[in-house]
Amino acid sequence: MKKRTLLATSLVISGVSLIGCSVDSGNKNSVSDADVSTEISTSTPINDSSETNSLTGTSETTTVEDSSVSNKEKATNSTEETTSSQKEDETAENEDQRESPQGTVPVRKYSEEEKEEASQEFLDWAVSRAEEGNMAVTDFFLGHGASGPGDWFAVTEDGEIQLQQHRTSEDLPGYDAYDIHALGGVVFYVSASDVTGYDEAPKEAATVEGFSEIVDADYPMHRYLLGDNGIVYELIASVDEIGSFSGSYGMYAEDGKKKEREPEFTFKVSDDVDAQKEWTHILEGY
Repeated sequence: MKKRTLLATSLVISGVSLIGCSVDSGNKNSVSDADVSTEISTSTPINDSSETNSLTGTSETTTVEDSSVSNKEKATNSTEETTSSQKEDETAENEDQRESPQGTVPVRKYSEEEKEEASQEFLDWAVSRAEEGNMAVTDFFLGHGASGPGDWFAVTEDGEIQLQQHRTSEDLPGYDAYDIHALGGVVFYVSASDVTGYDEAPKEAATVEGFSEIVDADYPMHRYLLGDNGIVYELIASVDEIGSFSGSYGMYAEDGKKKEREPEFTFKVSDDVDAQKEWTHILEGY
């Protein structure tokens, strides 16, 4: 089925829009490299300034007094210093905004029923988004076979986030050991079977198989974790990197102190403004 780029209307993630990964009938290799990126961290584009050597009026000579030249040099230096200072201020302001993208949702403990309801609301929104971009989405963001009793967790820019606590009666290390807890999660991807919208395949697949037979390996996967702090965390990587149902996650050992499994990746605060707004709006209703 041919896949072409749709207008990038939303889901701008690390310079990549989920809509930009959209496809339709025909050749799957028709999407340009500019539309899909498998890089996890955001790269900063570098704009090369072109040099202009305009040597007009070389046949004429203008005599300038030394004091005039000196004044021009001072004025130029002053302008450069002012511009540099403005850029530093803007950079600092952008970094401050990056460090605290949310903050309107009070952190509290949610019941299992509230978790299910809130994550289902977000899933409904995600399904609509996936359909617009001819992508597939699943809420099966964590799956594993037999494992120890320790908690499953992920690493974010803001610290560890608890994903699953096997034994709620034991602290391994337990709810209070984390500042952030995932109330749910979704995974966006381009389906190898041309499924758009909600995909049942991940829940029906074998654990060992993971996403390997479900996802079109030519396109990156987008994993979202829905934090109880009102922030959506995201990891963008290839199916080879995080294709297992437990890929990109860690797990504590039986004592709840050592880590039996160390995460290989860090989830970033998602650049998807629409997703952030939607998740905040949902939690404000609880």
